[in-house]
Amino acid sequence: MVQELEAETRKRDSDIVVLKRELEALQREYSRLNKQIKSENLSSSAKHPDKGVGVNEIKELATATPSAVLELLKVASASVHDFAELIATSVQASCSDNCVKDAAVEQSWRWRRYSLEAHLSRTVLLGATTGAEEEGLKSSGARFDRIMRFCDPLDALMQYPISGFSRFCRSRYLAAVPAETEAAVFRNLDQRAFVARGGHPRTWFYRAFATTARSAWALRVAMARCSEHGHGLRMLYARRGSEYVEELMESVAVAAPASGVREGEGDMEEKLSVAFTVTPGVKVGDTVVACRVLLCHCRHQEGFIQVQ
Repeated sequence: MVQELEAETRKRDSDIVVLKRELEALQREYSRLNKQIKSENLSSSAKHPDKGVGVNEIKELATATPSAVLELLKVASASVHDFAELIATSVQASCSDNCVKDAAVEQSWRWRRYSLEAHLSRTVLLGATTGAEEEGLKSSGARFDRIMRFCDPLDALMQYPISGFSRFCRSRYLAAVPAETEAAVFRNLDQRAFVARGGHPRTWFYRAFATTARSAWALRVAMARCSEHGHGLRMLYARRGSEYVEELMESVAVAAPASGVREGEGDMEEKLSVAFTVTPGVKVGDTVVACRVLLCHCRHQEGFIQVQ
């Protein structure tokens, strides 16, 4: 009788192990499909008017009027935000399931998302261009339309592998996506190596980035042409420590004050100041689109700058 019970117990333990492995496999598959769905939603955002300017409308914006630049900035900023969310979600999903998920951890991930979005904005929307990229930004209307007419940006990259957009996409991926992030999501750096060799991998992650890169490239093309036509245009970016100016900035959140820092300490009053710019703004003529900033409790310094 005892032997039969022990045998039954061992069988149940074995069944539990098998079921646990099946559950883990299903969870991994669910995570993979969830990432793929988010990537496809991001890639298709250009096709739906309710998610921004559509592909056909962007082609019409190639005339580089001030209103075109404003619309393209809106699309590019939203695309950067979506890609930052995709990276943060993927990295968070790759963390240990045993990670404690309390309010402090969730707040930490929130700040990381803002920091990541700020990094992507600086690299993709504001980063300095090389000589080859600068030439690529002076695309003719026909070349611009050929790139923008593809619903899937990867198709554009395959069709025009040596275009200005192709060079821009490769260089920005290597600069914008840290190797540590790619390793955390995929457990390897195969995609990075493939891009560094001049390729464009057909993966859900690179497709999502290419969508963001194309919207940023379109914005830069429009800005370059707008400048050539003599339109007064400046990108707005607030440096760390800048005093908050409501007319030029939009607050996304306020970071908690640093421990040990008291308001009014010393001879300087503590004020809400800029921790970093999440998304740049733009000034076209008399129209201003405020830059989005994360505020913090620190002492005021002069420093709002305008980046050409």
